[in-house]
Amino acid sequence: MFFTIEKKKNSYEARRTEHLGPTPHLHSHIEIILVHDGVCLGVADNNECEMVSGDLFISFPNQIHYYLDNDKRGKYSLLIVSPEVCPEFSRIFKTMVPRCPILKNAAQNENIVWAIERAIDAHRAKADFSQIEMHGYMLVLFSELFRTLEMTENGSCETDIVKNIINFCYENYDSDISLQSISDELHISRYYISHLFSRKLHTGFNDYINSLRISRACEMLKADDSPITEIAYAVGYNSIRTFNRCFHEIMDMTPKEYRSRARAKKEQ
Repeated sequence: MFFTIEKKKNSYEARRTEHLGPTPHLHSHIEIILVHDGVCLGVADNNECEMVSGDLFISFPNQIHYYLDNDKRGKYSLLIVSPEVCPEFSRIFKTMVPRCPILKNAAQNENIVWAIERAIDAHRAKADFSQIEMHGYMLVLFSELFRTLEMTENGSCETDIVKNIINFCYENYDSDISLQSISDELHISRYYISHLFSRKLHTGFNDYINSLRISRACEMLKADDSPITEIAYAVGYNSIRTFNRCFHEIMDMTPKEYRSRARAKKEQ
């Protein structure tokens, strides 16, 4: 599976939107979508559910998640919140995950809708004490959600290990990284690391490293006119041939074609 890691700089984001991202991704925040209009498929790890108007989607820290809305315009409220905003629920965020990421008919709960919409308004206003406001709204929201959502153990120790592995890969993918180098650095069996990639991230180690490298290469191809060979070496490949092959396998086009399409789209 091709997915990206997002490093969130802010404690929270809150906005209304018409589109949701189809790219699988993960981060250390909680992500919440309230559907006001439209039909969308929401996926968190292996759980995939259709959500319609009135439903709520939630993913916990380090769950791979994404959305498929068929490029149709919908109406969604989006919150992306660090667990640190509500330390009162830290144990739940560390040790539990929702059994199903969809809460049907969540909009019938007035407190849920009120907390989400007020959080968006407070974030937009950027007024004094907005962080304190956000804390209050999130206390209301999560209190209501945890009364209703069915939760299951996620194995916090294993989750921490996965997070450490992901962080190491993210910081070193442009070097000569291997299962053995991760094992040496984190003092974890390379066979256990391989097992976690397969079971938790639903991909192989080499495929994951390639996804990180190609994702960064795409950013560089869009950003400037650096030679493609230079970009290949910069993201960790030792040969342009290997880079071109991996790029085509993931993006279904050559780096040159990707750059041309990105430029054409930018000029529209």
